[in-house]
Amino acid sequence: MLLGMRVVPWLCVAIGTAAAVVMSVGHAGTGPRTSITIWGAPATPVAPASLFGGQAYGAVTTPTGAMIVERREVEVGANGEVRLAGVPATLDPASVQLRSLGESFTVSEQRFVPGAATPDEILQRHVGEQVTVTTPKGEVIGVLRSVDAQAIVVEVGTGDQRRLQVMRRDGFVQDVHLAITAGSDRPSLVWRVGAKQPGKHDVEVSYRAEGLTWTTDYLAILDEAHHSLDFSAWATVKNATTATFENAELTLVDPGAAAVAAGKPVAAPARFTVPSAVKLGSGESVQVELFPPRTAAKTRTVVVFEAMADQSASFQQFQAVDCNQLATNVGTARSEVALEVDVPTKDALPDGRVRLFKRTGSRLEVVTEDPLRSIAGAARIRLSPDAEITGERHAVSCNYDEHAHVIKEKIELKLENKGKQAVDVVAREFLWRWPMFKIESDESPRGTRAGAQTQEYRLSLPGGGKKSITYTVVYSW
Repeated sequence: MLLGMRVVPWLCVAIGTAAAVVMSVGHAGTGPRTSITIWGAPATPVAPASLFGGQAYGAVTTPTGAMIVERREVEVGANGEVRLAGVPATLDPASVQLRSLGESFTVSEQRFVPGAATPDEILQRHVGEQVTVTTPKGEVIGVLRSVDAQAIVVEVGTGDQRRLQVMRRDGFVQDVHLAITAGSDRPSLVWRVGAKQPGKHDVEVSYRAEGLTWTTDYLAILDEAHHSLDFSAWATVKNATTATFENAELTLVDPGAAAVAAGKPVAAPARFTVPSAVKLGSGESVQVELFPPRTAAKTRTVVVFEAMADQSASFQQFQAVDCNQLATNVGTARSEVALEVDVPTKDALPDGRVRLFKRTGSRLEVVTEDPLRSIAGAARIRLSPDAEITGERHAVSCNYDEHAHVIKEKIELKLENKGKQAVDVVAREFLWRWPMFKIESDESPRGTRAGAQTQEYRLSLPGGGKKSITYTVVYSW
């Protein structure tokens, strides 16, 4: 059995073995190089939306969207103009930087030209250009002077015969022919540069844009004997911008893994580099692997014990200095049976949903579908609640030094196994009072850092046995 003598209530829903195959995305061919760093949405806001325009004083805004770096060959015109068409409509103009990779030049002017999406916007973009208008009385050729939802104004004739012809669009105008300049109707960046020679130049353009997001999903399949697991991690990247990126090198950033104190980061977010370049088409979603899938990986069964819920999200802008607050936790603990499998990552995996299946003959049966629990180098998949591992947490001592800006707290965890079989337990402790801390001392077993404000202790509890964990944490600011 999967859990030795411990029985887990499996949820079994039979499905056929024929399943949709998720294809890995390879290189999208050669061409200009593009590097894209995309931030994921944090699980909890860094600062409460309260003061000063919805942001707490002294706080910083968690990055969203993406930072894009493109290497392109551009044409510098005789008038010193450089135009880059097809950039995202969600681009932040204040974030744009143009840099020459060859002969240096100076940039004296920079503009962002929004794209034209509606017929009126397209026509307005061509005011001052040659136009041919088809009417019931024939074609009218001239220069487009004005346009709105009701009429088109065209300048016709030459010399003394020049005149303006106003044509109503509600039935009189049948067709409009325009000469389209490449990229003229797409969102564009335009620079005025000082270069020694016009012509082709290699440049690097960087900017930030909204509309690029990513989420994570996990798939786990147990073998029939319940001894090994196939485990894969997929990131779904969505491109809701108007631009298409060919041959893009992707870096996915998980801000939920970072710790922040008073709006300042004190731990770096986790970063995942997608191994193969991908094409991100406008309006498309692409699935990419975060790492090569684990096949027939050995699993461990553990009981995860949490004496209290994580309160750290409430104390990122100020410290919890009340030593009476949550000093004792009785009856608030929770335990759950989980499968644990090693993964080749130095950081915890991003938050996401994991679907666990098991093989039964020629079928796959659904076991669970839950948020993934992860630590650096390992993934945990919840199986069921556990009622046999219980415990309580209390502060042995707590001292707040207002002048030294220090809180020193000694914590004791008391665990008990009410079952008859020995169980491997992972006790998760949340260092919730403040993100900047150090463990001054801990008794056997020694703890390991499992998150920005999480410490874990591993131990084996014999059937009917009890054990205690004691540690001292020092918070400072």
